[in-house]
Amino acid sequence: MTGYWTLDQLRALVEVARTGSFTRAAESLALSQPAVSVQIRTLEQAVGLQLFERRPRNVVLTDAGRILERYARQILKMEAEFAVEISDLQRLERGLLRVGAGATPSIFTLSGLFAEYYRHWPGVELQVRIGRTSELVSHVMEDELDLAIIASETSQDGLQRIPIYQERCVAIAGAGHPLAARQTISLPELPKHRFVMLPPDSGFRRFLNRRLGEHGITINVAMELSSLESIKEVVRTGVLVSIVPETAVSGETEHSGLSTVAIAGAELVRQTCAIQRQDKYVSQAMKAFYGLIRERWPEAGPLPG
Repeated sequence: MTGYWTLDQLRALVEVARTGSFTRAAESLALSQPAVSVQIRTLEQAVGLQLFERRPRNVVLTDAGRILERYARQILKMEAEFAVEISDLQRLERGLLRVGAGATPSIFTLSGLFAEYYRHWPGVELQVRIGRTSELVSHVMEDELDLAIIASETSQDGLQRIPIYQERCVAIAGAGHPLAARQTISLPELPKHRFVMLPPDSGFRRFLNRRLGEHGITINVAMELSSLESIKEVVRTGVLVSIVPETAVSGETEHSGLSTVAIAGAELVRQTCAIQRQDKYVSQAMKAFYGLIRERWPEAGPLPG
């Protein structure tokens, strides 16, 4: 090989070989006969060998032409398959979306969103990874996740943070606990009760300790559990109370054995955000996911795509 060739030249080669004629190949390709001749001549110069043997009634491939024609067909087949797959991606008939989520949003907020995404675009493979905020940030920055939904405050160079929705924190008590009869509880009253909470290294616990600490409040934690569902079950017994994100109890009914109590005197409101790399290419699959977020939370900040 002494030069470069183009897909148009390969198409001309295949068509001339198929028809045995420069004229018929030109008609098939909607080109002039001289244009096809130039493409074949340029291709022969690039290869450094003659590709066709010119005969009185037709043209036939040389040994070099047969080799190149075989590979040209494979290349053109791959190009056609590539065009189909790209078209499918644009129409979201296939693709891959990798989403990370914190435990609280994934259980209480995002599961319905994931199901809705699948209903709209079943051809797109949706991979969801649940983890701690620090892990999700790392996976996003290393491009192992396209985006993540987190409810913890984080900042890092190269990371784009998009606010989605806010939720307040509430106290919860079981039906047999005195707090269950209350509508509100003030900050100074919180230390009078015994709590079951998430571990201190969880994003929610760090947020809560920081905000309560700003008011000089420390709660009495008697038990720590790693999941909000387990915490709710303990609270239902009436032995301990807890503070949880409001979405964790939004699906509870009045007969569930849990009462929600507003906390007065502090702005215990947490921001849930989407995060992605600032230089991340926003694929069609990502744009569709952000579109569903816009529909569900119109108050969300400007979303990519």
